[in-house]
Amino acid sequence: MASEVEFIEAAKKGDAAKIGSMLKADPGLVRAVGEHLKTALHWAAERDHAGVAAALVEAGADVEARTSWGASPFEWAATMGSSRVADLLLARSATGFTLITAASLGKLSEVRRIIESGKDLLADRRRDAPTAPDDHWPADSAHIRKDTISDALYAAARNGHQNVVAYLLDHGADIDAKGVFGATGLHWAAMNGHRETVEFLMKRGANLTIRDSRFGATTEEWAQEGGHSSIAAMLRQAKQTA
Repeated sequence: MASEVEFIEAAKKGDAAKIGSMLKADPGLVRAVGEHLKTALHWAAERDHAGVAAALVEAGADVEARTSWGASPFEWAATMGSSRVADLLLARSATGFTLITAASLGKLSEVRRIIESGKDLLADRRRDAPTAPDDHWPADSAHIRKDTISDALYAAARNGHQNVVAYLLDHGADIDAKGVFGATGLHWAAMNGHRETVEFLMKRGANLTIRDSRFGATTEEWAQEGGHSSIAAMLRQAKQTA
């Protein structure tokens, strides 16, 4: 319906005032679902629109709604590094706080607590990914291999949390661990413009020659795709002089 499309678009844009007025006129819009089963709360999570998220939760939005690939709003906020919305959802009793989501959000103290507790890390595997390889998660990805600590490193690198990456490396994580599309943490850090994390991974010996399994692209090509030409040039030069 047109009103539902408009509501989802307002959430994408972070227009909390419009979200509020539309909900006042039609409270049922809080249950609107768009493409890939993404709710307005998922969009607020993706773009860290905390005001929109607060209004949606107050109106009764389902904090455990799942996308077509299985992500809750909290898990999607963590994946995208949306710390404000993630914290808001946790405060509203959202589930899914694990080593992976803690690493994604750069919560070093929580990552340390989980690792040092000695718990079985298999319990912290992703809930929003398949248990068998598919076209997004290849067989050699850390998640499919059940290497949770390395999957956490990939997640932390993706969002530029260098201190978490360093801690996990010191506790046995694989620096070249692969995530979605078979891309490494270095691929994603480059794509997302996290220069300091890219430099740190390079210094710690990350493999510069790995190509992702979905597009067959190098780390410098991912950097270029993300609009970070200086990072791409740095990666290219490092590979040439290695």
